[in-house]
Amino acid sequence: MEQSSDRFKAALRDLSNALDPKGIKWAVAGAVAANQYRDQIRTTSDLDVILSLANRKIDVVLDALYKNGWTSTDVVTEWLVRAEHPVTGRLDVLISGTEYEVGAIARAKQVVLDDERTYKTLAVEDVLLLKLIADRFLDNADVESILIQQPDLDWDYMTKWIAEFELEERLKRIEDAALSSGKLTRNIERSTEFKRST
Repeated sequence: MEQSSDRFKAALRDLSNALDPKGIKWAVAGAVAANQYRDQIRTTSDLDVILSLANRKIDVVLDALYKNGWTSTDVVTEWLVRAEHPVTGRLDVLISGTEYEVGAIARAKQVVLDDERTYKTLAVEDVLLLKLIADRFLDNADVESILIQQPDLDWDYMTKWIAEFELEERLKRIEDAALSSGKLTRNIERSTEFKRST
């Protein structure tokens, strides 16, 4: 497991100070979360988190970020807030709005991301699912790396959401590329009736 850089440690502590007193449930996502499960850690310049507003207005988050030093806060969409901090850098906040996202936050695990603190971090299955949904080059590289490193995934859980979000072809494409390159030595073992297309 990766311990975060000093910059990310400071950002996580500030986030905890900003969100926890308001009872906002949140979890580390993105590359910082993926690095907990990859075979090799990759560098990243920003911190991604996902949170649940539980019927509260987004202003609650914006106010909390401002009070803890984030500036240039931009509501990109109703589900994405981007902020900058003069010391800790960029922060992307994904506002959960679906049953899946709320459930992913609830499934998050306490992970040591600091010498002194643990933080809720998305479970490996949810990191994979969100990376598959994003479907960008680095996201696909994260998926491949995690598949190589984490052979025992909860396919009973993943099956439902892979079907719901129509992700099977994306997963198959990444798996096939990893098999062709020799990075993955055998087909992914799935523990349910869900089988890869041939």
